[in-house]
Amino acid sequence: MAINADAPVLQIELDTIAQEISYNGIPKVIPETYWKDTLSAFLYPLWDTDKDKLISFHWYTNGTYHAKRRKFLKNFKTGLFEWKDYEMEQADIPEANQLKEKLIEAFYLIDSLENEDYQKELGRLYAKQKIVTPFSVRLARNFLLSETDWVMVTDSPLDADTKAKYTLYRTKLRELTATSEFATQVENTKFPISPDFYTEIWSKDFPGIDYLTTPEQFLPLGKHYLKAFREKISYYLLQKSLTETAYFPTLLQEYENVRAAQLAADETPTAYEFANSDAQAKKDFLDKIIVEAQAELEKL
Repeated sequence: MAINADAPVLQIELDTIAQEISYNGIPKVIPETYWKDTLSAFLYPLWDTDKDKLISFHWYTNGTYHAKRRKFLKNFKTGLFEWKDYEMEQADIPEANQLKEKLIEAFYLIDSLENEDYQKELGRLYAKQKIVTPFSVRLARNFLLSETDWVMVTDSPLDADTKAKYTLYRTKLRELTATSEFATQVENTKFPISPDFYTEIWSKDFPGIDYLTTPEQFLPLGKHYLKAFREKISYYLLQKSLTETAYFPTLLQEYENVRAAQLAADETPTAYEFANSDAQAKKDFLDKIIVEAQAELEKL
C-alpha cells in the first residue's frame, strides 16, 4: 500500500487522564506541581472547565487539531448521571496554536528537569563509590559473572578445557562472599584470576600448576574492581532506584486491591471464596515481594 508523504502526522498530544505529553512520539509524564500550577491554569477556561473536562488534544503537522472533552450528563433513560465524551467545537487556530506551543515548551522543560535530576542522582551515586563495601564487591562479582555468561551457552566456540576453566572461575566467583576476607575485611576480598589471565600470563610464569589450585591465583582486587566498575555500579544503582520508584506505586495499588477484596471476604466469605479462590495466594505473593524489595532498598 502506498504511503502519502503529505498526509498529516501527529506532532504533539496531551492526554490529561494519564497526565502525559507526547512530542513526535516521545512521551513525558507531567509532574503534578507543573500540572496544577501551570498547565491547568493555562487550559482554563477555553479548553478545560469544571463542567467540561478536556481529556485529549492532538496537533498535526499540517496545522490542524482536534480536542476531546468529557461532560457529566444525566441519562434520561436510566435516570443516572454519567460522563459523556464528545468532540470539542473547533477554537480559533491561533488559540490552538498557542496551546500547541505551550505543550512543546512543557515537553522540553520536563525533559530538561528529568536530565538534570538524572545527572545529579548519577553524580551522587558515583561519589558514593569511593570505598570497597560488601555491596560493591557483590556487584563487581555479579558483573564479572554476567560478562562470562556467553561461555555457558551450548554453541560457545570454546574448547572443553577452556570452558571447564570458566566453569571453575564462575564457581569461585560465587563462593567469594563466603570467604573470611569478605566477612571481616571486605577490601581484602580475593578474586580468582580469569582463565585468560591464567593462560596468557600465569601459566607461562608458573608452568605445571593447574588453574585455581593455589592461593596465589586469588588476588585482593576489590579496589581494582571498584575503580573498574565504579561507573557501571553507579548506573546500575540509578536505574534500580528509578525502576523501584516507578514500580512501587503500582505494586502498592495492586496490594491495596487485594487487601480490599480480602476485607470484603471477611463480610461475605462464601461468595468471596467462590469468586476469588486465589486472592490469598496473591496477597501472600505481594507481601513477599514487598518484603524483598524493601530489603533491597535498604542495601543502597
